[in-house]
Amino acid sequence: MKNIILIISFLFCTVSIVYAQKQPFLKDSWKGDMTSVKQEKGRLKIASVAVPEICWHLDAFSKKVSMYRNVQLNDVNRTVWCSFLALKEKGNSRLGLSFEKGNSEKLFVAVKQTQEPQLVVVRIDFSEKADKAYVFYSPTAASVPDLENAEYTLSDKFDFDRIRIIAEKGSKGIFSDVSLGENYQDVVHPNVLQVVAKEGQPQTVLSWEKKQQALWIQTSGGTLYLQPYNIGSVHVMFGSENEIKEYKSFAVTQQAKVAEFKVEDTQEDIVLRSSRLVVTVNKNKGYISLLDESGKILLKEFPEKARMNMCGDSVNAYCKFQLRDEEALYGLGQFRDNLMNLRNAKRELVQFNTQAAVPVIYSTGGWGLFWDNPSRTIYTDNSIGMSLASDYGKIVNYYLFVGDKMDNLVAAYRSLTGGAPMLPDWALGYHQSRNRYATQKEVMEIAKKMKEEDIPASTIFIDYHYWGKYGTGSHRFDETLFPDVPSMLDSLHNVYDMKVVLTMWPCFKPGIPNYNEMSQKGYILEGAKAIDGYIYDTFNPNAAKMYWDKVSSLVDLNIDGWFLDGPEPDHVASYLPLNTYAGPAQKVRNVYPLVHASHFYEGITKARPGIRPYMLTRCAWASQQKWGTAVWSGDIPTTFAELQTQVAAGLNFTATGIPYWTTDIGGYSGGDPSKKDYQELFVRWFQYGTFCPVFRCHGRRYPGDTKAPNELWAYGPEVQRICTDLIKLRYRLLPYIYTLSGKVTHEHYTPMRLLAFDFAYDQNVFDCKDQFMYGPALLVCPVLEAGATSRSVYLPQGCTWVDFWTGAIYQGGTTITAEAPLDKMPLFVKSGSIIPYYTSVEKNINVDVPLEIHVFGGENASFNLYEDDGETLKYKNGNYSTIPFKWNDRTKEFIVGERIGDYAVKDRDLIIKLKGKDVIKRIKYSGKEIKVILK
Repeated sequence: MKNIILIISFLFCTVSIVYAQKQPFLKDSWKGDMTSVKQEKGRLKIASVAVPEICWHLDAFSKKVSMYRNVQLNDVNRTVWCSFLALKEKGNSRLGLSFEKGNSEKLFVAVKQTQEPQLVVVRIDFSEKADKAYVFYSPTAASVPDLENAEYTLSDKFDFDRIRIIAEKGSKGIFSDVSLGENYQDVVHPNVLQVVAKEGQPQTVLSWEKKQQALWIQTSGGTLYLQPYNIGSVHVMFGSENEIKEYKSFAVTQQAKVAEFKVEDTQEDIVLRSSRLVVTVNKNKGYISLLDESGKILLKEFPEKARMNMCGDSVNAYCKFQLRDEEALYGLGQFRDNLMNLRNAKRELVQFNTQAAVPVIYSTGGWGLFWDNPSRTIYTDNSIGMSLASDYGKIVNYYLFVGDKMDNLVAAYRSLTGGAPMLPDWALGYHQSRNRYATQKEVMEIAKKMKEEDIPASTIFIDYHYWGKYGTGSHRFDETLFPDVPSMLDSLHNVYDMKVVLTMWPCFKPGIPNYNEMSQKGYILEGAKAIDGYIYDTFNPNAAKMYWDKVSSLVDLNIDGWFLDGPEPDHVASYLPLNTYAGPAQKVRNVYPLVHASHFYEGITKARPGIRPYMLTRCAWASQQKWGTAVWSGDIPTTFAELQTQVAAGLNFTATGIPYWTTDIGGYSGGDPSKKDYQELFVRWFQYGTFCPVFRCHGRRYPGDTKAPNELWAYGPEVQRICTDLIKLRYRLLPYIYTLSGKVTHEHYTPMRLLAFDFAYDQNVFDCKDQFMYGPALLVCPVLEAGATSRSVYLPQGCTWVDFWTGAIYQGGTTITAEAPLDKMPLFVKSGSIIPYYTSVEKNINVDVPLEIHVFGGENASFNLYEDDGETLKYKNGNYSTIPFKWNDRTKEFIVGERIGDYAVKDRDLIIKLKGKDVIKRIKYSGKEIKVILK
């Protein structure tokens, strides 16, 4: 008999059920008491849920009514998903769906009596290792819930060959069709966005005034506010003057330096002119145009229909723009729609597990835009134009940026919203994790074996439920699970050279002392669920202070890093109806992760002054980079299709200006390390993860009971060898990777780069969603299809490319077929590159280790090696150094320039290699310029 894990979900979220799809398990049509079942139209309606027109009304007033459909399951199917919509209108007797085997009921899923229809989702996992059913009500919509959070557990044999809708005598209700599929996506899909069409109106300019370092323009529809900044940005607001003056941004918390500007009043326009940009306002219709300093039009609001007139003291938060056909758009955050170029696309900007909405977008046409509105926002681009429409907001509020390349646009955005601080050097190494290491004994056994197996790692993650009997939000270890935390940390730090990252949730379980204290003060958003508790009101400064006071006992233990889980918040549907300290949750729905991260960063830096914090969080909004958070993409599936989706998702996320991002290597939910097909996926994902800004292996492997291994040895000797070699390559590349991190902080750089960052002149890269640059040198080409031993690679124009593994040279502007055996991911180096390596595997910045400097010729090259202590905040006071490397391709002269800065003033051994020419020079560097000829 097959063993089963059952998950039942009553979801009130933005989803739709797909009915007109292939149903692989359903054998025939509905049968049974069909004469007693009334067919109706349009009776089931749920906001944002696509409901089939036809449904069945079952009224068991005098007798039981049922209808059934036969099912044929394939024995190889480990998971079957089921979904339906239902509304129980009355009755205390049973109404629901029965799973039957040979006319015997194996499982019954009841529909609860509610005011609104319910979306019911059932997951059945057929397993050889367990014979249990776990029942969940209203888990997080976007991911499989964890077994520990089940409402109750069933033990039985649940194999079935028939499904039956039942209304026992005395009950009455309505059912939709029932869908069965192999994946969640087969039975529940995001709904097609339904957006009320909005059209702006012309606004005639009535008067203008230059005051308070801004241009205030009175129009027939409202007040238009323009303020330019030296960074190459202009702030645009439209609405009532009082609302403009009172507006406070969650993202822009420090005033940028205002640019000097002049105003010209011409026959057609009001013209604002600064040193970096020009903005014109059409006097007849009120729309604005953005131009660069040379007078080239970059972007304009849509004439006559850009914005809507003010009504009372408010306007609709909507704006429409005209774009050029040839420009490509990037950003908006992390979405699983597999889109790269966002032209002709529509997105709903909301937060949930596996999605991070960041309302920042950049164009290859030389402009960027930050839509500063924290409510749900709909982005649309089509043949008519690009628009942004938010549910709430009393003003139109956005910032425009100008720049001749995307790096400059990102720099302007970060200069406005906050720069990204340095991460500790160990955060750029390998992170070992799984859901979950449940005890101190298990943590130490894993660390010990990793050392024995020579698998380097910078951290080990301790996931949730370490609190055990004390409950979620107690912020303490259960001593029966972790009897001596100080001793554990001491051993991990000093014996195994590993840091510890601990999971933190923003919620408290009802009944525990911390919950009671927070709740009595009104600091809990009662009803807003996260695992088995309710979240705190992060917008309330007193609630935030008390939350941090509760966390501080863990900080005192010398935990190294923090894993901020569930900040979307976790169960969005239960959060949205509530009121927060900042107002209705609907109005501030997208900024919970930002505000929560800010409290944590400020708390940890005060508690440990001078030490860089490390925080990994599951969601983000604009400006979150200034709080030092890395972001991971949530509880994603374990498939090649998902791996492909993640590549595009990560590139558009980092393009917004938030630089540190990663996925769970291997995916989160599922995957059997003993199976060849999953071993292949794991290796391909690991190869990709090696060149992500954060390199972390995590997941909940089959059968999902938190005891399944996720360590390299669980995947077999070949996988362990391949992945260990990749880890060691990552550590040897630390001088290159850490320099990229230095550029993030000091130059607003982006390490993981969609190709338009560096090759915007090559339109062939505009929609390239399966390749990216990691820094200035490396073109990363992950393998995204099962069974593939080669893949097509496009090599961008303007340079030659060197195969990282073989040294073969290829011309740019060409497409090649690159060999990709399981142990090799296609990887290319741009001509004119310099890549520094350590000569040995090093987990931290180590100025005592010799450096290998690999020079890839073909054109001139430069690289400024960045170094600091890797741990403290002293870099903010200038305690860092750079060593400039330069290569003259014509003369074959390599120059190690004079060290700039005071860090690491000691002699260094440098080994300089000219790739492809077998030329090696060894020099002793003492901080002064040295020139060598590589011939």
